[in-house]
Amino acid sequence: MFTKIRWRLTFLYSGFMGFFLLAFVVSTYFGLSWVVYSNEKDEVLLFAEEEAREHAAVMMHGDLLQQAFQDQENRDMGRMFAYAFDNKGKMITAEKPNANIEDIVLDKIAHWNAPMGEVVRLPVDLPDTDKDLLLMLVALPVMHGEEQLGTVYVGRDSSQYYQLLQTLLYILALASLVFLLVASAGGYIMAGRAMIPIKKSYERQRDFVADASHELRTPLSVLMASVEAVQAEQQNEEQGFVRQVLADMKDEIRRMTRLISDLLTLARADAAVINLFKENFDLVPLVKQAVRTMQHLAVEKTIKIDFSSAETSLLVFADKERINQLLLILMDNGIKYVPAGGRVMINLERAAKADEVILRVSDNGPGIPESEQAMIFERFYRMDKERSREMGGSGLGLSIAKWITEAHGGTITVKSRPGQGASFIVTLPRAF
Repeated sequence: MFTKIRWRLTFLYSGFMGFFLLAFVVSTYFGLSWVVYSNEKDEVLLFAEEEAREHAAVMMHGDLLQQAFQDQENRDMGRMFAYAFDNKGKMITAEKPNANIEDIVLDKIAHWNAPMGEVVRLPVDLPDTDKDLLLMLVALPVMHGEEQLGTVYVGRDSSQYYQLLQTLLYILALASLVFLLVASAGGYIMAGRAMIPIKKSYERQRDFVADASHELRTPLSVLMASVEAVQAEQQNEEQGFVRQVLADMKDEIRRMTRLISDLLTLARADAAVINLFKENFDLVPLVKQAVRTMQHLAVEKTIKIDFSSAETSLLVFADKERINQLLLILMDNGIKYVPAGGRVMINLERAAKADEVILRVSDNGPGIPESEQAMIFERFYRMDKERSREMGGSGLGLSIAKWITEAHGGTITVKSRPGQGASFIVTLPRAF
């Protein structure tokens, strides 16, 4: 139990850490991407404005064109490139990019449809390499006063910055994963330390229940023996009141004995000191025997117990005594809550999975509200506490039933609707 809680705390802590790390990585990556994009866009626009001013003078003075061409060819543009066209679409100057992307850039310019002054991102996939490029392009008009003389197209290769961002993303993701693993290990250790005082408190409580059960069982046994001895002496006397008092005492002692026995069973189960003696046996005769055992209680309340099985024999691998206890608990639970004239149905069948057997104990009683179904297997939980006390219920039976089922590697669930009865479904492993 404590191991499961420790792992749950660790997973919860790791989940929160993972969420915050993911948020940090995403916000960092997109924040840096926005900063880089804004900086690159500003530089492209600034350079484009400079090119537009220079080409305005060039286009106004045709005699300077030749000299302008020579100047452009000799200038080192770095990662920048630029093209200038007049109003007729004639290329005036060209400060070309790398040869492997020139055709792509010219095609983009030829089909330009973006507004003037808007920076466009152009991803380029080079077919002969594994390298992807990211270009940023902008178009600005070349103006002389109110007259447009032409257009300049300016671009910049921003690939290295975005490749750096991709590398940074991988580094952040890897670092976050390492940090998450370290934090999870630390969380597991801290959860273990936090569980120490809780575990000690739980162990003290468990030991108290076990010790109290042992201490109470002996005097109750003595009381029961004394009551039976007095009853034997009084059985021939006409003292009805005394006999009634002794009978009531005997019933209360029997109820307390059952309660203590249930507490002791759960305490031993928590301490993992109960050994299951598993064997292969036929479940059908055991269910029939349990039905006969509970028949007298059913007759007292005029309740009918029905048993049905499509199989004449169903071998299971389990502790026979504990499975019998499970059957008695489920049938007793049905008999307690079914009104007079009702029915309790027991059904056995093979599961769809070849290695399981399904046991159903159903009734046509008042049913269980959906809001209560998740809690009925909790210790001392009773839906109708006053009615349960009147019937001698302690609220431990279904807890023991759940422990028995899970100790065998099976499951127990309940299906019910108010006014339509309840059905407890148990799966158990079949014999090898």
